[in-house]
Amino acid sequence: MAILYLIRHGEPEIRGFFPGSQDPPLTVRGKEEVRTTLSSLTVSVVYTSPARRARETAGCVAASRLIELPGLREINYGLWSGLRWEEIGERWSALAAAKCRDWLGVPAPDGEDWADVLSRAAEVLQIIREAPAASMAVVAHQGINAALITLIDGRNSLEFVQLHGEVVRVELD
Repeated sequence: MAILYLIRHGEPEIRGFFPGSQDPPLTVRGKEEVRTTLSSLTVSVVYTSPARRARETAGCVAASRLIELPGLREINYGLWSGLRWEEIGERWSALAAAKCRDWLGVPAPDGEDWADVLSRAAEVLQIIREAPAASMAVVAHQGINAALITLIDGRNSLEFVQLHGEVVRVELD
């Protein structure tokens, strides 16, 4: 049985909006927190999102290999990328209300729907399961980590909340 550590990237410099393709670095505090939290974690391989904030976080984990996987990227929020929820509510009031009623069922305009997120999470999980490693880490984002945890142990994606820099340990069979 392999151990997988799901890690959400540290605190980014820009917060409070739908990041999408935005790629902010970690804050000074975020860097210090992940260095402290992750300093004792040693794994065979770290899989990371291509986002800068994830790569900076992944660099704090002691590992033999670091592999960037495009499938671990942040959810594509389409036209909502770079906007705060208040702006979204003003511009797309009906769609924002529908999103609140069915968060996983209603995608942002020109954005990625949840089925697509689950699909790429399944592809990533297949890569991880095929790896000959006893301990691994994934450094990614709230949404993709929620999709992974749902696929791994059936947890409700909407109930899975992970703080910046938080590590969740799971067993893969």
